[in-house]
Amino acid sequence: MAERVLTLPRKRGFDVLSFVPSGQSLLIALAVVSVAFGLYGVARETSLFAVRAIVVEGAPPGIAAEMSGALRSYQGRSLVAVSAGAVEQRVDALPVVRSAIVDRAFPHSLRVRVVPEQPVAVLRRGPDSWLVSARGRVIRTIERGASPSLPRIWLPAATDLQAGAFLVDAPGALAARSLAALVGSGFPERISFVRALDGEITLGLRGGLEIQLGPPVDLRLKIAIARGILPLLALPRNGGPDYLDLTVPERPVAGRNPQPSG
Repeated sequence: MAERVLTLPRKRGFDVLSFVPSGQSLLIALAVVSVAFGLYGVARETSLFAVRAIVVEGAPPGIAAEMSGALRSYQGRSLVAVSAGAVEQRVDALPVVRSAIVDRAFPHSLRVRVVPEQPVAVLRRGPDSWLVSARGRVIRTIERGASPSLPRIWLPAATDLQAGAFLVDAPGALAARSLAALVGSGFPERISFVRALDGEITLGLRGGLEIQLGPPVDLRLKIAIARGILPLLALPRNGGPDYLDLTVPERPVAGRNPQPSG
């Protein structure tokens, strides 16, 4: 009986060369890359995308004008060559700016969206006055008596103050940051001064009453309680209490201090 020999189909080998681009394809790819680099170089070096307008959003006119002046050197530069990160760093360094986002709005605009620093108090150092933000950042000098609606924070005469720097004086910095909880509440307009002593906050109201808040915790709750109590109290000059102690907000205490702090 004859034997049958089975022949198995041969497996096809993996043809690596079929995946290698042809010489013509490589030449086309290199040509495309060269053209792209060439166009990029042209865009960087010519006025095709030159900055013609600096648009500042989110800032009042005074701050917008200051920022436009700080960025004037970018006028005429190509947007392709402008680093948005470098522009943001320059803007963030301005004492009046809390943060900024920069957008290269082709073909000819540099757009800057700004969050300004929020002044919450006036620093007083001897005869000098400075605006300070809720972060404890020194914004700028002001004339003595300016911004009368803002609370005053009194600092030692030796305190070093520079626009754009953050307060290193611990009591002054704590006093400024404590006001951050009150921004937008309207209550700071009633405050004459803020004092931080041994880590405890005291607000001096314009009518003469002092509110002792204790450590800077639960400040919004304490102020809400104070707003509810104040209408019930007579002014100190009319025989009312000269202090309201909200250190423990669940147990507010009002009274007269036999030795006023002044």
